[in-house]
Amino acid sequence: MPRQTSTYPFHFLLSFLACCGAVTQGLALPRLEEPVPLDKEFSEIITIYPDSGNTPEKQSFWLVPSTARIVKDPNGRLAYGLVHSGISSFDPDGVNAQLTVTFQPYIDQATLKKAQDVIDKVARDRGAKEVTFRFVTPIETTCRILIGGQYIDWDGKVKSVVKGGTVEAGIPFQVKVTNNFDVRALSQAGGPEAATFGAVYTMKYQGVGDRVHFKVIAKFEQSLDHFKAQVKGSGWFGLVKGNASAEWEKFRDSGAVKLEVISGTEAQVDKYMKALGAEMLMNKLMENLANRTGMFARTIQSKPLPDAEGGGGLFGWGVSVGGGFRHVEDKSDITIEMDLQFTREHEIVFGMNFPSGGKTLEPFTKNLTDTNIPFPTSDMYKKRQEQEAKCIDNSLTKLKMLLDQKKITESLWEKKVEEALEKGCYFKLSGVPR
Repeated sequence: MPRQTSTYPFHFLLSFLACCGAVTQGLALPRLEEPVPLDKEFSEIITIYPDSGNTPEKQSFWLVPSTARIVKDPNGRLAYGLVHSGISSFDPDGVNAQLTVTFQPYIDQATLKKAQDVIDKVARDRGAKEVTFRFVTPIETTCRILIGGQYIDWDGKVKSVVKGGTVEAGIPFQVKVTNNFDVRALSQAGGPEAATFGAVYTMKYQGVGDRVHFKVIAKFEQSLDHFKAQVKGSGWFGLVKGNASAEWEKFRDSGAVKLEVISGTEAQVDKYMKALGAEMLMNKLMENLANRTGMFARTIQSKPLPDAEGGGGLFGWGVSVGGGFRHVEDKSDITIEMDLQFTREHEIVFGMNFPSGGKTLEPFTKNLTDTNIPFPTSDMYKKRQEQEAKCIDNSLTKLKMLLDQKKITESLWEKKVEEALEKGCYFKLSGVPR
């Protein structure tokens, strides 16, 4: 299965309602927590999410591919080319190759149509009049190329990154394959049909997470005492500096509030509180207290803070130390109801592999040594090995003769023997008396 990860904390609040209205109506984002269940035949091929703004009569779905392919133009020609030097001559740097290829996320049309038909039927059976599909819009797409199961740079740090774009867009590569990855790795690891090339994709996109609907019931006098102690004279700096989540925990642990979850779980509520939810809730409670204490008993009031957004309007609270709180007769609870949903980034990781040769790719492969043979054959490699062995034998024979004639020292002989074994036909008998 493709590996999927989520990035927290949540980026921004979509909506906050004092009552339980729908927060995602008309919002074009996939609902990440509710992928459409599909049969096993679609596994590792596609993930489909419902749109967050779906209605019973109008259903929209988001498509996320889980596979990739080499890009094809409208005529079916592959965006692929492999040029290599063959093995006719001995090259100290190995048998070189140049690979040019463009990858893209992909779902074949037959599989996509089948999945869409299944979902369309279910939706229409449930009363939908309109059913539409579209690909997600990536925030960022990255791709790393593999050869022989290894990253081309071994540690995998070399990657192509595309910001934005579309799912259908491809990512081009041009790679010089030398030394560790020479043409033998492409043509001999199981033959030309072996899947020696590969790519690893990551794709980030936005969607909406779980929706939570809950009430916070605050005891009036305890809430007022709590806020008076916290904001005393200097303003609500803790919230401005991002400590709302910790303040909410302290407030709840004191018993001043009761949490009633209507939709979702308490763990999900906590997750939202770690984002913007706590700030919004605490501010809403303070507004209620300011309104409830009355004109002559306004112990909590808004005041500008120099480091707050817009000169102090957001969470800019101070206290008046004037007497008036003791005269408040309204001691009923304060109830705040929140219906929340956040967007977040989602990341899917998937891969692909493909052969370096075979009937499909051989037309796009060129052997500069012999254009009639896309890849060197096993017989060619055997002949090269035989030639290498002859070169080494000749070098060792010459070195032994020089040693026997005392033209070189034993230490120099040992050094040159090691060099001859390592370089084979590239060995040059230089720096040695004749």
